[in-house]
Amino acid sequence: MRTIAETPEITRLVDVITAWHARVPETIERVSSVAIEALSTTPRSLEARLEEVVFDALNSTSKFAGAGIVSVHPAVLDQSRSLLWWVTQRENGRVEPLPLDADLTELGTYQAGLEDIEWYRVPATTRRPHMTGPFVDYMCTDQFAFTFTVPLEISSEFYGVAGIDMTVRSLEEEIESLLEDVSDEAILLSNNDLVAISLDPQFATGSRLKSRQLEAYDLSPVPGTFLSIAAPH
Repeated sequence: MRTIAETPEITRLVDVITAWHARVPETIERVSSVAIEALSTTPRSLEARLEEVVFDALNSTSKFAGAGIVSVHPAVLDQSRSLLWWVTQRENGRVEPLPLDADLTELGTYQAGLEDIEWYRVPATTRRPHMTGPFVDYMCTDQFAFTFTVPLEISSEFYGVAGIDMTVRSLEEEIESLLEDVSDEAILLSNNDLVAISLDPQFATGSRLKSRQLEAYDLSPVPGTFLSIAAPH
């Protein structure tokens, strides 16, 4: 597969995507570090300490739609809830992070099957960061979203995942015109083959391109992310 030639248009687009994504790793690291420290010392303080760092993150930028941890490890369940996740509610220009209740979300119906959910399964298996989506996030945003997750590990034992949600719309608003500068049929791909944003109406957000379809495009990976810019030959 060929790479898109580096042009001023590609450079501008990559810069904007990189800036949109820039705070994800450091913010998830903060959430993860607080969770690991609390679990390693005083598990009873886990929820309060997470709430503080998540509130700070969600109030720091409009790009984040939710954040927290998900765990079914006994050390967590003995002291707290499996879903320690907050979502943003914006009223009168202010952000009011709201805690999610697992019993009122899809998670409450398939907690025992977390290993089948991509944003949990992949970090649990690979022990590496992962981006899931875009997918319609019925549990949190009711919009197409990306979920970024990292494994929570203590002494090499897997405890769950820490993560952040960002809506596709938050990125689309910033790059749609820049995509047009690259090609009127340009596509932003996630994880190599999943359509995130497309100027070509035949490809909907969330659809997956087949190998033969990808052969018609040149790609430009966005460094440090799971995203790639695709333009037809």
